[in-house]
Amino acid sequence: MERTLRYRWWIFGVLLAAYFLVYLHRVIDASVALPIVTDIGIGASEAATSMALLASVYLYAYLLMQIPSGLMTDRIGPRKITFAFLLLAALGTFLTSFGQSFAVIIIGKILIACGMAVIYIPLTKVLAVWFRKKDFATLNGSIIAVGNVGAIAAGAPIAWVIGSLGWRDTFFALGVITLILALLCLLVVRNRPSEIGAGEILDIYPEDRQEHETYDKVPLKSGLVTTARSGRAFWMPATAYLLIYGTIMVYQGLWVKVYFEGVYAFASAALLISIIGVGKIISAAAAGTVAKIAGSKRIVMLTANIGYLGIWGIIWLMAGDINMFWFWMGINFMFGLFSGFMVLAFAQAKEWFPISISGTVIAMVNVMIFSGGAVFTTLSGFVISDITSLPDFKMLWGIMFFAAAGACVMAYLSRDNNTGSVKEITDPKPKRT
Repeated sequence: MERTLRYRWWIFGVLLAAYFLVYLHRVIDASVALPIVTDIGIGASEAATSMALLASVYLYAYLLMQIPSGLMTDRIGPRKITFAFLLLAALGTFLTSFGQSFAVIIIGKILIACGMAVIYIPLTKVLAVWFRKKDFATLNGSIIAVGNVGAIAAGAPIAWVIGSLGWRDTFFALGVITLILALLCLLVVRNRPSEIGAGEILDIYPEDRQEHETYDKVPLKSGLVTTARSGRAFWMPATAYLLIYGTIMVYQGLWVKVYFEGVYAFASAALLISIIGVGKIISAAAAGTVAKIAGSKRIVMLTANIGYLGIWGIIWLMAGDINMFWFWMGINFMFGLFSGFMVLAFAQAKEWFPISISGTVIAMVNVMIFSGGAVFTTLSGFVISDITSLPDFKMLWGIMFFAAAGACVMAYLSRDNNTGSVKEITDPKPKRT
């Protein structure tokens, strides 16, 4: 028993370190995209679209791997799958480091994304097998917090490293770290306690056995169809998150540093990326507790979205004004704080469905939000024609404001589960007999 309870933390720690890199790579283009396109000789007229492509290709590849990552995790197991895909990510990181053309760097980014996309689901599989169900929410919160620390690192810390080493050596170092983590997965991670000759978690806590064994297995197609036909139960919170996440990735994931360096000439603009991550850590960690106190995930999400809309209003309407760094530090902190509450969309959508398809529901929410991030960042490259143009950025911020307004509408139209059945939304009127 003690061996199981002790060894699981080694597994969790290794995979948590890998998840740190997932978020770092997701946000790193805000710090590295401009140095890359400048170094490989892309002209000013094509810089914006190239930077947008560099950021969006990661998200496109990431979302395409969501469903396959679940299937591969179930069939192959977390140990081999994390080892293989971290190797793939390491290869992509080295390819990016040595790439002499934009096409090679894009291929490297795709490989990084495909590798990093297959970390979270194996990590949750480890939680399900090695830990008690009641520990999931707390440990998952820790995962999200560590991920956002990766987003913080993608701001000022990684910008400092790039300034000291250059972007190529920075990616080379990240490749070495990724390779080490891949080897640690092979050496440390085990699919279940029996592989180290230890007792299974259900043997240690037999009172959990009935709860685990009553989960019915549902074919993937049936789960997808049920989710897609659920109407407001799924589509409203998922669409709200799509719109919010799209605006987050446009701002935090790509343009915030470039904007404040080009328009405001802030020497420490990279700190603005990091402070967004700080705000998101606080709200993501507090979201569940705040929802319990409020008695409604919908009300918390709607209130936070209205606050987020107000922040976008300031960013849009005051673009080019108030040349005070600490004012914008506060605005960016509030940007992260309000946007972090959208993690409740996962729980709000999932609570309408039986636990047998909860994984499918979460995967579909992920597909929605990464679609938003990919499409929005791609479109932003067509709006920004000059990375120092205030009118271009003001137009982009206005579009993001209206997208955030759309998220408020979707959050308002969503519903908390007060009945325990998705049928209450898909078929609200009782049939006459």
